[in-house]
Amino acid sequence: MAKINITGWFMRSEITKTRNYAQAIDYLFSLTSLGWKLGLNKIRSLLKEVDNPHEKYGIIHVGGTNGKGSTSSMLASILQHSGYRTGLFTSPHLIYVGERMRVNGVPISKDELVYYIDKLEPLFEKYKCTFFEALTAIGFTYFADKKVDVAVIEVGLGGRLDATNVVNPLLSIITNVSFDHMRQLGYDRKSIAREKAGIIKENSICITNNKYQSVAQVLQEVSKQQNTRLISLKELMRVNNVVYGENGTVFDLAINGSFFPKLRLSLLGPHQVENAALAVSAAKILQERFLPLKNDDIYTGLDRVKWPGRLQLLSKKPRLLCDVAHNPDGARALAKSIQKIFRYRRLVLLMGVMRDKKYNQIMKQLAPLADSFIAVSPDYHRSLDAGRLAQAAKKYCTHVIKFDHVYQGVDFALERATDDDLIVCTGSHFTVGEVLLHFEQI
Repeated sequence: MAKINITGWFMRSEITKTRNYAQAIDYLFSLTSLGWKLGLNKIRSLLKEVDNPHEKYGIIHVGGTNGKGSTSSMLASILQHSGYRTGLFTSPHLIYVGERMRVNGVPISKDELVYYIDKLEPLFEKYKCTFFEALTAIGFTYFADKKVDVAVIEVGLGGRLDATNVVNPLLSIITNVSFDHMRQLGYDRKSIAREKAGIIKENSICITNNKYQSVAQVLQEVSKQQNTRLISLKELMRVNNVVYGENGTVFDLAINGSFFPKLRLSLLGPHQVENAALAVSAAKILQERFLPLKNDDIYTGLDRVKWPGRLQLLSKKPRLLCDVAHNPDGARALAKSIQKIFRYRRLVLLMGVMRDKKYNQIMKQLAPLADSFIAVSPDYHRSLDAGRLAQAAKKYCTHVIKFDHVYQGVDFALERATDDDLIVCTGSHFTVGEVLLHFEQI
């Protein structure tokens, strides 16, 4: 069969719709019925038919359990403000599926997304692609057509067999290794680490801020097998003079012989300082080996980075805070951030979770901080019934109420809150996405 020449075909004026956006998205989401099938053969074959678009620009590959999206967005912001045309591929989305692929911070448009779905559909059908494989193919092709200089690619799930792992990156980043997606990745840290370490490529560089000895052993073993330089920030990073605030964080960073005084990070929370150190370390390696950039660009990139749904304040009176924490470590980071940054009279915790998550452990971190708890059910087939979540919450909180819909819980909280209260919406990307969408409409 002859190759389908897709890469390079795209011009904005060439967009011709064969179906509308809703129909195209319905088709794309119909691929979720195929589940999440880990493996690289299908995506490799598909990409070969479109001339391997992912080989036409430099790539930084980012994996880990928590913080990989934040680290990716920070690094992409640094590269963009260094003057490089920068792609950013992340998952999941909060509101619009096109959020997953951005060029210089701007998501793919609806018309463009329809165009790529239409043009690539024959290959999706030929290779029986899953939803994520299809999105990966669209993202890689889109970046090539937009002629990006570099792309920051976030792993979808795991690493070793994730569809994004067809890339040959300039360097890899592994943020941390914790417990999530255990049915697919394993039930202990070493097993999960082995899957995450699958993104470490031969004769390359990998940066990590892992803190667990069992994980370190796996990363060192794989790096040795791959003849790869493993850089652990645990030994090389020093953070001092940290000032946390509701508008950002200021800190001094010493990292591997470089000193950055008074860095300002627009994203909130102590954990984001660690993610910023990873992004800065990656930028320094790129600066030395691949992509000239200035230290001033690092300052600008961190100051201007935007990453919705991560300790995001949507209103000030009362303050309504959104965070996508959906596993115990994420909840622990959120709880620590609340305690370090915010002062309030009462805290109202609104939570909606997926039924396959460790929601009792998530609540154990957050519910003790709350004066009242609102259980909701996001509009997604995997969401836990609000009644079951409310029942579990009574172990940790006296005042518990449930709503079947996220927007009902948000409206209830806002109607009863005073200016000095803090409303925290969390538990899943789906919950936060619905909160953000509701705020666009009120």
